[in-house]
Amino acid sequence: MPRRARVSLNVLARVRAWFGLRQDQLALFLGVSPSLVQGIESGRRRLTEEVALALLPLLQRVPPDYNAPLEAAAPALALPPDAPGPEAAELDFRRRTCLQQAAGLRQEADKLAAQARATARWAQALPALLTTYPAPAPDDSAETAQRRIWLRGWLPRQARPLPPATSTRWHLLQARITALEAEAAALAALLEPQQPK
Repeated sequence: MPRRARVSLNVLARVRAWFGLRQDQLALFLGVSPSLVQGIESGRRRLTEEVALALLPLLQRVPPDYNAPLEAAAPALALPPDAPGPEAAELDFRRRTCLQQAAGLRQEADKLAAQARATARWAQALPALLTTYPAPAPDDSAETAQRRIWLRGWLPRQARPLPPATSTRWHLLQARITALEAEAAALAALLEPQQPK
């Protein structure tokens, strides 16, 4: 039986999940090594004040709780009354195949939906983040100026909307999932033993 994924209460993991970042991307934003981010998330390293301050602009835009599910539907067909009965093993094999394929497509669709939600969150946070990280000032050190220039280019890229092809792909996946689940439900109805009336 597969184990259910635990939702991490670690602040770095929450920020990453909300904005759809990998550990290496968050490390890049924070200006630290990916191993430090991994160490903090796993509890092997402490969250330093410097990292906490760098994380604060993103953390302030993560709500305390968030989640989102999906659903599907199902139709059915009938054979003429004098047709021979179906082979139950073949019908059940196809039913299980449909459900397996639908589950794989749902995972793909869920990834696209999560990506779109993360992009929308970045777009919402972008104005405040750009205020937090203004353009370099004349009295900034070369390192600070370079970091600000980099951040002001990196942040808008995170907020770029997904291309229309991604939305199209998500809708096509939903159509295929619905069709496969409908087929599986119709096959399950055929496999059900006739109940006495």
